[in-house]
Amino acid sequence: MSENRYGMISGERSAEDRQLAVARLEAEGVPTERILAADPEEPNAPPVWLYSMSANSELIAPSVSDLNLSTQGIAATVEAARELGVHILCLDEAFDSRNDWQSQIGTLLTALNRLDRKGFSDRTKIALQEAKARGQRLGRKPSMTDLRKAVAIQMIEAGYKGTKIWKTLAVLEGPPISQSAYYLWQKAWLAERE
Repeated sequence: MSENRYGMISGERSAEDRQLAVARLEAEGVPTERILAADPEEPNAPPVWLYSMSANSELIAPSVSDLNLSTQGIAATVEAARELGVHILCLDEAFDSRNDWQSQIGTLLTALNRLDRKGFSDRTKIALQEAKARGQRLGRKPSMTDLRKAVAIQMIEAGYKGTKIWKTLAVLEGPPISQSAYYLWQKAWLAERE
C-alpha cells in the first residue's frame, strides 16, 4: 500500500511549517520524494499532477487547507480526486474520502469555512498594510480638527476653562468629539508648551 501513498502540502507554508508538515507525513508512511505541493499559480484548480495518479492511490495532507490555496481549489481538488478514484485523507480534520460522503460533507464545509475566514482576515491585513504604505491614515478621523485646535488655543489663552471650551468645540463642524478627547489633546498641547 505504501507505493500508492502520496503526501500533499500547501506551497505557501513557511520553511519551518513545511518541515513540520513533511515530518508529519513521513510519520504516516509517505516517502519524502512523494510529498507534492499545491501550485500557487493555479489556486482555483486541482494540481496538474493529480491526474497522473492511479485509482486507489492515497493522498494524505496535514490539513484540508493543504489541498489547495483557495476554497474553490480545495473543492475542485476533492471532486477531481473522487472522479479519479484517488482517496484523500486530511489529518487535522479527520477527513477521509473513503468514508460515506454524507458524513464527510460537514467536516469539509467546516474546514472550508475556517479557511475562508482566514483568507478574509489575511486579505484585510494586506489591504491595511498597503494603505498604510501609501500614507493613508487608518482608523477613525481625529476629532480635533485644525479649526477646533485653533479655537481651543484662542480660548485657552483667553482664560476659558475645559468644559466651556469643549462645549464650544462640540458644535463646530467635524467628527463628534468627546470631552475626554478634548482633555487628552489639551494635556498634550500644554505639555508641548512647557
